[in-house]
Amino acid sequence: MISTSQQRQPPLSSRSSSQGYKRPNFFQRLWRSEDLKGYLYISPWLIGFLLLGLWPITQTFYYSFTKFNLFNDPTWIGFKNYQDILTRDPIFLQACINMVVYVLCSTIISIVGGLGLALLLNQKFPGNHFFRTVLYIPSLLVGVAIAKLFKAIFAAGDNGLANVFLGLFHIAPVNWLGDYSRPWIGVIAMILVNVWFIGGTMLIFLAGLKGISETYYEAARIDGAGKWSTFWRITVPLLSPVIVFNTILTLIGHIQVFETPLVFASSQGTVSTGNPLGYHNSLAVFLTYIYRRAFISNDYGYASALSVTVFVITLILTLFVLASIRFSHYSEQEN
Repeated sequence: MISTSQQRQPPLSSRSSSQGYKRPNFFQRLWRSEDLKGYLYISPWLIGFLLLGLWPITQTFYYSFTKFNLFNDPTWIGFKNYQDILTRDPIFLQACINMVVYVLCSTIISIVGGLGLALLLNQKFPGNHFFRTVLYIPSLLVGVAIAKLFKAIFAAGDNGLANVFLGLFHIAPVNWLGDYSRPWIGVIAMILVNVWFIGGTMLIFLAGLKGISETYYEAARIDGAGKWSTFWRITVPLLSPVIVFNTILTLIGHIQVFETPLVFASSQGTVSTGNPLGYHNSLAVFLTYIYRRAFISNDYGYASALSVTVFVITLILTLFVLASIRFSHYSEQEN
C-alpha cells in the first residue's frame, strides 16, 4: 500500500525543476514587454516633442496670462487678454466671421469634391492610374508658391485666368483682390484656392473605397438596389471612418490657413504698410492676426492668448465632429 503523503508528492524531476525556476524581476519583465518596444520605436518623435514641442506650448499658455514683449519681462495680468479678445476686439470678431465662411465652404469643397473624384476614379477605365496621379500631384505643392500662383490667376482685368474663364460665359471681369467696395470677394477667392488641394482628400477616400468588400455591392445588386440607394446604404456607412478622418484633417488645415491670405493681402498693398489682414481687415484669419499682434505690434502676450483661443476653438470643433458622427452612427444601428 502507498501512503497518502507519498501519493501527493510530485515527481522528483518536477520538484527539482520548480525549485530551480527563478521568477524574473521587474527590469527583466520590462525589457521583455511589448510596451517597451513600442515606446522605443516612437522614442525619436517622443523626445523631439518633449524637447521642442511641450516646452513652447507650456510657455505660450503662461504668456497668454501676461503682458509681454521682446523688450520687457512678462507681467502677470490674469485673464485680461482673454477678456479683451472676447469683448473688445473687433478684428478678432471679423476674423471669426471670415473663418466661419472660409472653413465651412472650404471643408465642403474638399470633402464633396474629393469623394466625388474618388468615386469616379474607383471605376475601371483606361488611364485610371494616370488621372489619379495628375489629380494628386498638385496637392503636394503648398505654401507661398501656390498663393503666388493663385494671385496671378485672380489678377484683375483680362490678365487673370479666372476672368478669362468667366469671359467664356460672357461674365464681366471681377476685381478679385482689389475691389474695395466689395472686399468679401477676396474671401471667395481664398475659398476657391482649395480646389487645388482636392487630390489629397481624394486619395484617402480612394483608399477607403478599396477597403470595402465587393460582396456588399453584389448583394445590393441581387436585391435590386439602385446606384443612389447603394451609395447611401452601403458606401457612406462603411466609409464613415474615412469621412470623419478627412473632415477633421481638412477642418484643422483650413483653420490654420496662413500663406494664401497673407499673399492675397499683399496684392492690396497692405503688407508693406504693416497690415497683413487686407483692406479694412477683409482678409483677416486667425493665423495672420496672430502674426500681426506678435511680430508687427510686438504684443506677444496677446498673441499667445489668441493662439490658445484658436487651439480651444479647434479642439471644440474636432470634438463636435466626432460626437456628431458617433451619435448618428449609433442611432442608425439602434434603428
